Amino acid sequence: MNFDLVLLDIETQRDFFVPGGSCYRPSANNVRCNIYALFDWARANDQPVISTVLRIPGGRIGPLAEVPHCLEYGPGERKLHRTILRPYINLGLRNSTDLEADLFDRYRQVIFEKRHTNIFFHARAERLISELSRVSFVLCGAGVAGGVVQAALGLRNRGFGVILATDAVLDLGSPRA
Repeated sequence: MNFDLVLLDIETQRDFFVPGGSCYRPSANNVRCNIYALFDWARANDQPVISTVLRIPGGRIGPLAEVPHCLEYGPGERKLHRTILRPYINLGLRNSTDLEADLFDRYRQVIFEKRHTNIFFHARAERLISELSRVSFVLCGAGVAGGVVQAALGLRNRGFGVILATDAVLDLGSPRA
């Protein structure tokens, strides 16, 4: 599959974007609509998507706020429904470097689960991204001071272009980032 752009969605999860989520704030409504527009664009143009999902074990707070968020198996951990493209593959938490060949020939979206905000701490994500031809990434999601910035810097350091969709990024104002 030939492509020039990859949509990279960082932590588009219910705890950040849905009223009642543990880290929800009213500004998330506009950001969520803009994220949906990016996913509509990806669907319409057959653009590949790489997504990350935080999975925090019960009893822990999490890296993006001072309140528990994205707790494993909880409702806030789930991705926003419209941020899932079929067919997709969820490569989970397993931190190994084994990958199927040509993932984007079979799947529209590759999802990585992680315990930390930095996508490059996930060995499979690191490998998949490193093996891509020189594409540019369109970034959206939650945690501008966390995973979004870490992804942007990591991609730039690896020679990739980065387009930050600023109206599709939620600033959580995390003092921990």
